[in-house]
Amino acid sequence: MSRQKKKPTYSAEKIMKELLEAASSVYLDKESPGYGSIRRTGEELDITLLKARKLLITAGAYSSEISDEVNALYQSGKTIPEIQEIMGLSRASVHSYLPYKKGIYNVKELSLNAERIRRYRAREAAVKALNTAISANMNQTQLEGLLWDAIIQFDSYPFQTVKKMKYIYQVKGNEMLISRKEKSITRSSVNIAFHIAHEMQGNVSGPKKLKVFGASYLYPVFCRFGIIYTE
Repeated sequence: MSRQKKKPTYSAEKIMKELLEAASSVYLDKESPGYGSIRRTGEELDITLLKARKLLITAGAYSSEISDEVNALYQSGKTIPEIQEIMGLSRASVHSYLPYKKGIYNVKELSLNAERIRRYRAREAAVKALNTAISANMNQTQLEGLLWDAIIQFDSYPFQTVKKMKYIYQVKGNEMLISRKEKSITRSSVNIAFHIAHEMQGNVSGPKKLKVFGASYLYPVFCRFGIIYTE
């Protein structure tokens, strides 16, 4: 008989600490795409805007007039329904303005949060490795390998085109399957676009400059990777 695999054990305190640190890092780091944006912070960590706000308030990384007033009312003994009526907010919104009192102990939620943290770190590591290699002028094969590693890590990550169309992609073999298109973007097209952007030293004014099929979808990806610079 084969042994049953042990279920992973999670430390609620550790996961909550790491989640608070990750949210704060995304929101406060000027180099982060989520800098100063609760919504983008949520997207980076694959959590809702309300949960992102609650984490940032708990970490002391965010406050506003509304959050200060909600917390003042709560500390004065007002109930959630009373605060809803006073502030004109939904129950979910009121809760999102209050810090976590305890860690998250639901096993399913702990598992999801652990995976969110793992994916966030893996994405950041992949981008850092790629940019370090670019700065070190590594050879073409190494750069293309690190680029594709980053592409894989950002599978299912929410992107938005220059025209504000939201999309994700999924990696299948050596292709990127875009949620908004029937045709895929091949790895060779990704490499061509990458070398064009690299030759232009990241100063690419728009997707058309990449001169490949699917450029409008690769452009935001390259911006997220730091291959293309935007003001």
